[in-house]
Amino acid sequence: MLGALDEIEDAETRDRVFAAMAGIDAVHREALHRLVRLFKEGVLEQVITDPAINSLMGMYDLLPPEVPGCQKVWDFVGEDIPNLATRDAGVNAAIPAEPPHWSPAPPDALANEGTAYLCTLEEGNVLLLRLEGVDYALSGDCPDHSVSLENGRLDGVMWHCPNGPGCSFDIRSGKKLGGGSALECFPVRVEEDGRRMIGFGVPFEAKLPAF
Repeated sequence: MLGALDEIEDAETRDRVFAAMAGIDAVHREALHRLVRLFKEGVLEQVITDPAINSLMGMYDLLPPEVPGCQKVWDFVGEDIPNLATRDAGVNAAIPAEPPHWSPAPPDALANEGTAYLCTLEEGNVLLLRLEGVDYALSGDCPDHSVSLENGRLDGVMWHCPNGPGCSFDIRSGKKLGGGSALECFPVRVEEDGRRMIGFGVPFEAKLPAF
């Protein structure tokens, strides 16, 4: 069928047809991604056992990854972070900005005290931590160096960027020590089944002590 479209002689008409198909595809991709985000854990793995659904999800990059969707980057205060392979953030589609929504943290990002994970979500890299029973989620990319924070280090409530001295951020607010560009912070909520949900476009309130 696509080969037949290439045979359209009028270039302008051919370009319009392909542009319309790309627009339809973008709408379908966005709708399916939003639908899958509403699935409870394990539902996607069940429905893709149907060959037709499996093919559809594969066309829109929605099949479960063969490797974990997040990588553990820190476990104990003061220890160095191991080098981790940078993962492809996925294909960017030319679609409108998404409305406020909640996305589940990958199931392998265990909600244990004193852990931090760099998670690759559809919305981008997210640094997910739990400290003193509180969950924190921040942008996983340094705003000054435009690279991942995966080899950073946690000291108290400060996350030290591995890409330059003096580049440290308060995980409670995202603010940079000494001023400058801050990390974007995202609210985290815990579902009844224990899943951690990360809010995008959802109002964030810094978890700071009251004096």
